[in-house]
Amino acid sequence: MTAKPTIAALAVVTTASGKVVFVRQQRGPYAGWLLLPGGKVEFGESAQDAAGRETVEEAGFEVGELTPTGVYEIRAKDGTYHFVMFAFRAETATRVADGGHHVDGVIQASVDEVQPHPTVMRILNDAGVGRYTAQDIEEGLRRDGILMRGHLTTTAGALV
Repeated sequence: MTAKPTIAALAVVTTASGKVVFVRQQRGPYAGWLLLPGGKVEFGESAQDAAGRETVEEAGFEVGELTPTGVYEIRAKDGTYHFVMFAFRAETATRVADGGHHVDGVIQASVDEVQPHPTVMRILNDAGVGRYTAQDIEEGLRRDGILMRGHLTTTAGALV
Protein backbone atom coordinates (compact mmCIF):
# COMPACT_ATOMS: atom_id res chain seq x y z
CA MET A 1 0.00 0.00 0.00
CA THR A 2 1.29 3.44 -0.87
CA ALA A 3 -0.13 6.40 1.00
CA LYS A 4 -1.43 9.43 -0.86
CA PRO A 5 0.82 12.43 -0.08
CA THR A 6 -0.31 14.69 2.74
CA ILE A 7 0.60 18.34 2.23
CA ALA A 8 1.82 19.79 5.52
CA ALA A 9 3.70 22.78 6.92
CA LEU A 10 5.75 23.50 10.03
CA ALA A 11 7.53 26.39 11.69
CA VAL A 12 10.95 26.63 13.27
CA VAL A 13 10.29 28.94 16.21
CA THR A 14 13.18 30.31 18.24
CA THR A 15 12.68 32.27 21.44
CA ALA A 16 14.47 35.47 22.47
CA SER A 17 16.88 33.31 24.49
CA GLY A 18 17.78 31.30 21.38
CA LYS A 19 15.88 28.16 22.33
CA VAL A 20 13.75 26.23 19.85
CA VAL A 21 10.08 25.41 20.48
CA PHE A 22 9.42 21.66 20.22
CA VAL A 23 6.24 19.65 20.65
CA ARG A 24 6.09 16.01 21.74
CA GLN A 25 3.95 14.25 19.15
CA GLN A 26 0.92 12.46 20.57
CA ARG A 27 -0.21 10.40 17.60
CA GLY A 28 0.73 9.35 14.09
CA PRO A 29 3.92 7.76 12.81
CA TYR A 30 6.16 9.93 15.02
CA ALA A 31 4.26 9.56 18.30
CA GLY A 32 6.51 10.23 21.28
CA TRP A 33 9.12 12.16 19.31
CA LEU A 34 10.06 15.82 19.64
CA LEU A 35 8.91 17.61 16.50
CA LEU A 36 8.43 21.17 15.33
CA PRO A 37 4.91 22.60 15.49
CA GLY A 38 3.11 21.89 12.25
CA GLY A 39 0.46 19.86 10.51
CA LYS A 40 -1.78 19.37 7.53
CA VAL A 41 -2.54 22.22 5.13
CA GLU A 42 -6.32 22.59 5.03
CA PHE A 43 -8.31 23.14 1.83
CA GLY A 44 -7.99 26.75 0.66
CA GLU A 45 -5.16 27.51 3.09
CA SER A 46 -1.60 28.42 2.09
CA ALA A 47 1.30 26.44 3.51
CA GLN A 48 2.48 29.58 5.27
CA ASP A 49 -0.93 30.13 6.89
CA ALA A 50 -1.05 26.46 7.95
CA ALA A 51 2.36 26.74 9.63
CA GLY A 52 1.18 29.78 11.57
CA ARG A 53 -2.15 28.20 12.57
CA GLU A 54 -0.53 24.94 13.67
CA THR A 55 2.08 26.81 15.72
CA VAL A 56 -0.67 28.48 17.75
CA GLU A 57 -2.72 25.27 18.10
CA GLU A 58 0.15 22.95 19.03
CA ALA A 59 2.68 25.20 20.77
CA GLY A 60 0.72 28.28 21.83
CA PHE A 61 2.95 30.71 19.92
CA GLU A 62 1.72 33.31 17.48
CA VAL A 63 4.35 33.94 14.83
CA GLY A 64 5.12 37.01 12.76
CA GLU A 65 6.67 36.78 9.32
CA LEU A 66 7.48 33.24 8.21
CA THR A 67 10.46 32.77 5.89
CA PRO A 68 10.52 29.61 3.73
CA THR A 69 13.54 27.41 4.49
CA GLY A 70 12.80 24.22 2.57
CA VAL A 71 10.38 21.75 1.06
CA TYR A 72 10.74 18.06 1.90
CA GLU A 73 9.30 14.80 0.68
CA ILE A 74 9.19 12.39 3.62
CA ARG A 75 8.05 8.81 3.04
CA ALA A 76 7.98 5.60 5.01
CA LYS A 77 9.83 2.85 3.15
CA ASP A 78 6.88 0.55 3.86
CA GLY A 79 4.47 2.99 2.17
CA THR A 80 2.37 3.75 5.26
CA TYR A 81 2.79 7.54 5.02
CA HIS A 82 3.96 10.16 2.56
CA PHE A 83 4.33 13.86 3.41
CA VAL A 84 5.26 16.89 1.38
CA MET A 85 6.40 19.27 4.11
CA PHE A 86 6.86 23.02 3.72
CA ALA A 87 9.23 24.41 6.36
CA PHE A 88 9.34 28.02 7.53
CA ARG A 89 11.38 29.94 10.06
CA ALA A 90 9.50 32.37 12.28
CA GLU A 91 11.18 35.76 12.45
CA THR A 92 9.24 36.67 15.61
CA ALA A 93 7.09 34.71 18.03
CA THR A 94 4.88 35.63 20.98
CA ARG A 95 3.55 33.18 23.56
CA VAL A 96 -0.24 33.52 23.51
CA ALA A 97 -1.53 30.28 25.04
CA ASP A 98 -0.44 26.97 26.51
CA GLY A 99 -0.87 25.09 23.22
CA GLY A 100 -1.25 21.35 23.41
CA HIS A 101 -3.63 20.48 20.53
CA HIS A 102 -2.72 16.85 19.60
CA VAL A 103 0.61 16.99 21.47
CA ASP A 104 1.83 15.61 24.77
CA GLY A 105 3.75 18.72 25.71
CA VAL A 106 5.58 21.80 24.55
CA ILE A 107 9.21 22.47 25.46
CA GLN A 108 11.72 25.16 24.72
CA ALA A 109 15.24 23.79 24.48
CA SER A 110 18.60 24.42 22.91
CA VAL A 111 19.30 22.09 19.98
CA ASP A 112 22.30 20.86 21.99
CA GLU A 113 20.00 19.68 24.81
CA VAL A 114 17.58 17.47 22.86
CA GLN A 115 17.50 14.67 20.32
CA PRO A 116 14.51 15.37 18.06
CA HIS A 117 13.23 13.13 15.28
CA PRO A 118 15.85 12.74 12.50
CA THR A 119 13.64 14.56 9.97
CA VAL A 120 13.53 17.53 12.36
CA MET A 121 17.31 17.42 12.75
CA ARG A 122 17.73 17.95 9.00
CA ILE A 123 15.08 20.69 8.86
CA LEU A 124 16.75 22.54 11.77
CA ASN A 125 20.15 22.28 10.06
CA ASP A 126 18.71 23.60 6.80
CA ALA A 127 17.04 26.50 8.65
CA GLY A 128 20.42 27.48 10.11
CA VAL A 129 19.41 26.59 13.67
CA GLY A 130 20.71 23.03 14.16
CA ARG A 131 24.17 21.54 14.18
CA TYR A 132 23.36 17.86 13.90
CA THR A 133 25.81 15.64 11.99
CA ALA A 134 24.84 14.20 8.63
CA GLN A 135 25.80 10.76 9.98
CA ASP A 136 23.38 11.03 12.93
CA ILE A 137 20.58 12.17 10.62
CA GLU A 138 21.18 9.43 8.04
CA GLU A 139 21.46 6.72 10.71
CA GLY A 140 18.18 7.88 12.28
CA LEU A 141 16.35 7.95 8.95
CA ARG A 142 17.67 4.50 8.03
CA ARG A 143 16.81 3.07 11.49
CA ASP A 144 13.24 4.38 11.22
CA GLY A 145 12.75 3.34 7.57
CA ILE A 146 12.32 6.89 6.26
CA LEU A 147 13.15 8.26 2.84
CA MET A 148 13.67 12.04 2.95
CA ARG A 149 14.46 14.33 0.07
CA GLY A 150 14.48 18.08 0.32
CA HIS A 151 15.19 21.37 -1.32
CA LEU A 152 16.58 24.34 0.53
CA THR A 153 15.42 27.83 -0.21
CA THR A 154 17.50 30.96 -0.69
CA THR A 155 17.13 33.96 1.58
CA ALA A 156 14.72 35.32 -1.03
CA GLY A 157 12.55 32.22 -0.63
CA ALA A 158 13.33 30.58 -3.99
CA LEU A 159 13.99 26.85 -4.19
CA VAL A 160 17.58 25.85 -4.93
